[in-house]
Amino acid sequence: MPVERVLRGTSDKKPTNRLRPVVIKWKGIPMIRKHSFIAAIKEIVTFSNEMDFTKIGLVGDQHSGKSTLARAIAHIIHTFSEVPFTIKLFTQEELLDFENTLKTLTPTNYILIFDDISFLSANASKKDIDVIKQAITKIRHLDEEHDVKIITILNYHYSLGLDKYLRQTDFKFFTTVGTSEAENVEAQTGGKSGKLIREFQKKRYVGIVKKLIPFKIGQKEIFSYKYRDPFIPVLFYNTNSLRIIVAPKQEWMEPMCSKCAEANGMLTSSGIPIPQFMEESEEKFGKGAWLSAIKLALYTEGKTTYNGNVVRALKYLNKCRKTKYISLEESAAHYDLTITKTRLRKKMSGVMVPTPGEVEQDPITVE
Repeated sequence: MPVERVLRGTSDKKPTNRLRPVVIKWKGIPMIRKHSFIAAIKEIVTFSNEMDFTKIGLVGDQHSGKSTLARAIAHIIHTFSEVPFTIKLFTQEELLDFENTLKTLTPTNYILIFDDISFLSANASKKDIDVIKQAITKIRHLDEEHDVKIITILNYHYSLGLDKYLRQTDFKFFTTVGTSEAENVEAQTGGKSGKLIREFQKKRYVGIVKKLIPFKIGQKEIFSYKYRDPFIPVLFYNTNSLRIIVAPKQEWMEPMCSKCAEANGMLTSSGIPIPQFMEESEEKFGKGAWLSAIKLALYTEGKTTYNGNVVRALKYLNKCRKTKYISLEESAAHYDLTITKTRLRKKMSGVMVPTPGEVEQDPITVE
């Protein structure tokens, strides 16, 4: 659990009712709670639970950390969401042939990262952009019989540099705000955020030059983050308010995430001998249970290994539930199926035991 403490004034002679920021620790690193990256992403998770389609915009200069931020956002979403998501990163070539690219996606819940789409305004024709807009509009209907949840993360350089439809998002993150961009950002975020935008510009500049990001938290108190060790300052806008948060890399939060590694094209083969891992796991749970777990994990990521009749039956069930009210709990009771609540009591062993010099990773700490 996070460690919290309220920072108090430097003098008892001048008591004040001014609220002091709460400082917590994330993986041992102190941070101001209102700057929480996880809290910001949890807003997106809550929003996406109610919506089939959620759009996130990442705006900033080249090399300002947008791609890194997109991966961090996707990681927190798939970690904390109760909905199982698969992550897909699109290349420039896939975007320019987006109609055919869309046909390669299996019907499942996706976090789709459109990495650096600023090139569309320069290299794509109006027809190409119209195809992408139309495909994004229809993207949640990957399965004609069952809608899926889609979260898109669009990464671009300039807030007004894209087609109006593409730049309209439910949430925005700004990694930089240049002089000419400040007016646009202020207009987009309610017209009363100029002071906060200027503060953010200063924090980022000081961070780059002095490698520290200072925040005044009392009359004489300064709290500082080390720039990129592990945080960078980011402006977060949820269509209601604008605030500064601090964001780390995905690798700092959880260095070994197979789902993220596969999405980023980094996972070409497993880091452990799979035959040994499978044999040891079968001994723990039984071959049938372990095989079912593998099949279910593949299915939640849109990779069906069940036989054709099972897939057809599932599609039929989904279609029927769109026509009549059908309780899954009542259906389970008909077959004497019970909803299980099971804790994992097995410890990692065998090939999963960390080798000498390999540090066992801590889970993400919720703030």
